[in-house]
Amino acid sequence: MLRALVLTSILLSSSFAQVATPAGPATLRTPTLAAPELRVLVPAYFYPVTNSPWTRLSAVAALHPKRIAAIGNVFNGPGAAFDASYSAAFADFRAQGGTLLGYVYTSYGARPLAQVFADVDQWLAWYPLDGFFLDEMANTPGQFESYYQAIYQYARSKVAHALVVDNPGASTSPSYLHWNNKTVASAVCIYEGSTGFSTWHSDAWVKTRPRQEFYALPYATPSSGWQAAVDHAFTENCGWVYVTDDVLPNPWDTLPAYFEALAAYVATF
Repeated sequence: MLRALVLTSILLSSSFAQVATPAGPATLRTPTLAAPELRVLVPAYFYPVTNSPWTRLSAVAALHPKRIAAIGNVFNGPGAAFDASYSAAFADFRAQGGTLLGYVYTSYGARPLAQVFADVDQWLAWYPLDGFFLDEMANTPGQFESYYQAIYQYARSKVAHALVVDNPGASTSPSYLHWNNKTVASAVCIYEGSTGFSTWHSDAWVKTRPRQEFYALPYATPSSGWQAAVDHAFTENCGWVYVTDDVLPNPWDTLPAYFEALAAYVATF
């Protein structure tokens, strides 16, 4: 997920504070009274300056308890040093009811486990977290299940009930969720892209699993299309979603103007 561009986005975000603009009204559903069936997971790759998107994230998390999660990314992971600004933003987000994951890249199974574990440890030494987002996940059946299972187990040994979301960004095998009768990931991202989402369909096996195991991540979506994108993610059995109008080279360095409306709509599922 654009690992090499994180520093650029941080520098740009620290120079230009984001100002929300009104978005068109959503056609709201009647809120469910059961446990949340759909939640928002935001790749929050922006630096927490005054009035940064982190301020909006925390405000929205307060409005929609247990519905909003974010992926913190200092610099392709926890960074080289503790950052007080990130610490304050992360703490506020969690205090407002948000779920915070720390970004860790895996190089499609090529990164040594010792380095991955070191990132997990460093995140927790500096910032309290609720789980981890493992980027660049392999998805070839029968090759790296034990690798990702080891990371999941290590994360759970450090954070009880840690949420571990893995990102192949494409179709994957059920063995990357469960392998040898043990969990490999809490959830996997099965779509990440800017085109074709309206006609994309999840694999048949996905429909047989709990929706909280699947995440869709369409970007470059205009304000006229975000609600249809949320509906489509839900139809394809995704229990996690994020939609943005941001584009390449880094679609995760801002929040869309329609973010508040999107969160309110997701909260009705």
